[in-house]
Amino acid sequence: MYARAPGRGFTLIELLVVAAIIAILLAVLLPSLGAARAAAKLATCGSNLHQLGMAIHLYAQDNRGFIPRGPAPLHPYDFASSQLATNQLWIGAGASAHPREYLGLGVVLRTTCPQPRLYFCPADGNFNQGRELEKVGTDADAYGSYLYRQLDHLPADAADGLLDRLGANVVDNVRVAVEALALDTNSLGEGASHHTNHNGRRANVLFRDASVREFGNARECLAIPAAAFDNPALIPTAIDQLLTNADYAYRAGQPGDAPRLPPADGD
Repeated sequence: MYARAPGRGFTLIELLVVAAIIAILLAVLLPSLGAARAAAKLATCGSNLHQLGMAIHLYAQDNRGFIPRGPAPLHPYDFASSQLATNQLWIGAGASAHPREYLGLGVVLRTTCPQPRLYFCPADGNFNQGRELEKVGTDADAYGSYLYRQLDHLPADAADGLLDRLGANVVDNVRVAVEALALDTNSLGEGASHHTNHNGRRANVLFRDASVREFGNARECLAIPAAAFDNPALIPTAIDQLLTNADYAYRAGQPGDAPRLPPADGD
């Protein structure tokens, strides 16, 4: 009777070769998986904005053609807030003597799009959907992921917020029609002023016809740059510039090629 020879195991060199192959495969696949996840979040974000665009159109149909704006007319915060681009959904803080109010896209949260998840980008670096929406109806302010134009940087020929008559700005002898309604928030200040979607690298833009396109954020063309926060007086012009860049991209293709606004006082 013959004894069976012991089975041959892997040598140390063979194990190291296998480990090296696995490491190489992971190095190749992980960036691809990360890129795929980022692309999926960018697409979901674009879908959210498109649905918000449809909600804006429904709101306009129900409100004599006007885009949503808030707070409501005659509210004491109307002049200060409803003219500004904002990602705020609800005014609570500082309004204790008056009724609290939905603001910006929060107006359609109350009316034609009561689906909370749509107001938040899945690649929001400050992702806080539950916490923010719990603030609606309280004494705290609530914020979403998207910068909504409201009536900010509308030209003289605009009809005070009519969706089909938002007019055009003339910047450096270039006519730039108002087309952008909302886009990913990319604020590059420090602390509470730092809020980016998609790591600030790309941005989805919702246009007046409810279409959505995504653009690279080269040279911070679709962001409020960090330098603007060195002097608060520069922030409104920085926002107006990014809105102009987004408007320009609707027909011309690249937001970074938009004409530059005159510098703000104090620049």
